[in-house]
Amino acid sequence: MIRIALLGTAHVHVGDYLAAIAKDPGTRLVAVHGGDVPGVRRVHDVRQALRDADMALVTSTTAEHNDVLRHTALARVPVLVEKPLAGDLPETVRLVPLLASGGTTAMFLRCAPAFRRVRSLLAGGELGELAVAHLRFTHPGLLDGVFTGPAAWMRHVGGFTDLAVHLFDLLLWLRPRARLALRATSWQEDAGGAALLDWGGFPATVHAGWTSRPGGIHLHIEGSRDSVTVDGGRLMMNGHTETHDPPRAEAAFEAFVGALRGHARWEPPSTADIIAVAGLIDEARQSPAR
Repeated sequence: MIRIALLGTAHVHVGDYLAAIAKDPGTRLVAVHGGDVPGVRRVHDVRQALRDADMALVTSTTAEHNDVLRHTALARVPVLVEKPLAGDLPETVRLVPLLASGGTTAMFLRCAPAFRRVRSLLAGGELGELAVAHLRFTHPGLLDGVFTGPAAWMRHVGGFTDLAVHLFDLLLWLRPRARLALRATSWQEDAGGAALLDWGGFPATVHAGWTSRPGGIHLHIEGSRDSVTVDGGRLMMNGHTETHDPPRAEAAFEAFVGALRGHARWEPPSTADIIAVAGLIDEARQSPAR
């Protein structure tokens, strides 16, 4: 049995995680700090929440990560943290050492079967010489009032940062040896925006935000031999379509728990990945283009 301490209940994905815990008979939520979950012991001290825990799941506000992660590090409890890890690059650099006891961030796109297939295609050179990539992660959350009440703090993170973090991390993971550099960006604080990057020698565009309806997750990569497109869980290549499970926020939690059980089900973000993505986000925010 894997005993879980839930630290914070302010993130929009907390409901997804609670549902995943409820579905897995081998996990149990033993304490909650910073919120209420029916039937679960609520504690007012992080150290008390961690006392009987085998892992911590951090779904607090980003501003609380510093305090929470200091306690998980001292307790040597593996921790899965919702993104962003910190508010900017310098704070990210300060916090990543606190993940040393088996911690990482919840980059769930790495777990999606369609993207894992794309990673394999790229590693095998099956697309030939790459030419261009386009990525999009959008949803209508701002239009639908998702970021109100307990989740209102996420408007300080902003629609572009909230979702571009995933796409920047995806690019790093898809081609681990390719350098990723920001070239241009245009964004608005709440709505979202777009960025142009150099992805190991060819252009990649990223579009992320909270004001697209219906929104979704989309990737398209063109090469000299072939192109591949991922739309949700569908992968299209060579005129054929593969149908996979679509990306799910709780998949990172499932993979993290699987790793604790000794099953390697994903390649979690390294500290270098987390720092690199934070640097790109900082650059995008400082861009004069709006």
